[in-house]
Amino acid sequence: MAKKGNASTMDDVDRLFECFKCGISPPQSAVRERKRRKSKLNQENSARKVSASPCTPSLGSAEQGKETPNNAQLSVGKRVSTMVKVGKFSRGKQISPVIFYGSPHGIPPKRPLSLLRLLHEIRIDLSEQEKSNLRTEVWATFPRQDEAVKFAKGHANARVFSYQDHYSGQRRYLASTYEEFWKRYKIMDSKLRHHYEVIQEGFPCHLYFDLEFNKRDNVGRDGDEMVDLLISVILEALLEKYSINGNQDWVVELDSSTEEKFSRHLIMRIPKTAFKDNSHVGAFVAEICSRIASARERDKRFETLYVKNASTSAESPGQLFVDTAVYSRNRCFRLALSSKAGKASFLLPTGRFKCKEMGEVDMFMASLICNMEVDCEKFLVCKMELDCVKTLHFETEVTSNFGRYCGAPQENTYISDVSTTYLTGKSPFPSLDEFIESIASTRNASGKIRSWYWFSEYGLIIYSMSRNRYCERIGREHKSNHVMYVVDMRRAAYYQKCYDPDCKDR
Repeated sequence: MAKKGNASTMDDVDRLFECFKCGISPPQSAVRERKRRKSKLNQENSARKVSASPCTPSLGSAEQGKETPNNAQLSVGKRVSTMVKVGKFSRGKQISPVIFYGSPHGIPPKRPLSLLRLLHEIRIDLSEQEKSNLRTEVWATFPRQDEAVKFAKGHANARVFSYQDHYSGQRRYLASTYEEFWKRYKIMDSKLRHHYEVIQEGFPCHLYFDLEFNKRDNVGRDGDEMVDLLISVILEALLEKYSINGNQDWVVELDSSTEEKFSRHLIMRIPKTAFKDNSHVGAFVAEICSRIASARERDKRFETLYVKNASTSAESPGQLFVDTAVYSRNRCFRLALSSKAGKASFLLPTGRFKCKEMGEVDMFMASLICNMEVDCEKFLVCKMELDCVKTLHFETEVTSNFGRYCGAPQENTYISDVSTTYLTGKSPFPSLDEFIESIASTRNASGKIRSWYWFSEYGLIIYSMSRNRYCERIGREHKSNHVMYVVDMRRAAYYQKCYDPDCKDR
């Protein structure tokens, strides 16, 4: 046994620590308690009795043999008392000399068995916590939005919702998964549904609109025609800015209009595509509004998209019926089948476009702004140029293995199993990125990479630049066209090309 113990460099406690860190069950030898068998205890008691009664008589043994019964009984009582005391302390926990005096020859001291049990309990607690974080039945309410957001971040697939008290209108927040939320939401009394989706900051989302106007101040307006005209402008902008050929079947249309107010929500679900977050949606909607304002001057049809309210004067040109204030961070957007507290108008599908033949559950899931499809591949980017706040910048970001989005936005990923990859941001070659930006920076202009194309079969990467239009061929900047750099990885060479028609083929 001693030889076996010397061969091992780790004691039981050290092995337990190793198992604890690796997440596997500890060996039984590391947690077992030493139990005394009854036979062993009996042998020890017998040995004590023998030592207390010597076989050979000592001096005065004759006198001891003459003890009175009372003296003999007293003597036996003392022996029994001594044996009980010895047995009492021997059965308790004993401090090892190694622990008391320290470790000889550098051998680590044994840790108390209570510490082993504590570590074992910690492992169980951590395991239970992990199971709790991964469970699908997530449902927790909070008085404040930041508390709900913090909780949702710690639970897979959890999202944040808001709801109003039916009587007081007070708003609270809850965190749950889409599936769990729908299971409870669908069986609620419809009169008590006053729920909103929280469009969390930094989360990918679909293109959405909030459309409204006062019917009494805008008599004769046809809401369906106004929506159709707006959708035509949206599809035109998607084609021009992102090369996306859209159609009306992507649109989820919900209505909660009354006799006094026109109110609709539009959610456009582009297949395998979403906007990077709702701030980019807001910038794209600003582009839509700008297009309508420009088209209004030459096409009288767009006059119908401008409405008046009670505070608008007769000379005022009116305002667009698109609400541009719904793209703020952590915005609450009313859910399908819900009404505002104190109101009786429910947000219901119109039966047009995508909702023509959809069931209730499919319609509800399709109406969620941040409910991404598993096969989402692209993020649409629309943001202000840093060097010119009046200029919008449009991009497309590609992502792989998107899955269901459940956290902060994922970084750009390089797709290696396709021959051509288009991405914005950093390429797979960060040092090359720095070199291209350095040679593209001239005078006071700091060139930046707008996007890049990687042709893996040919070992070519093309950088499309922004902020600097300087052309090496003509020795000056182009007025409107950008330049590009082509890097041949196999030849270790690069050259510049232009988008300008005069330079494009040279």
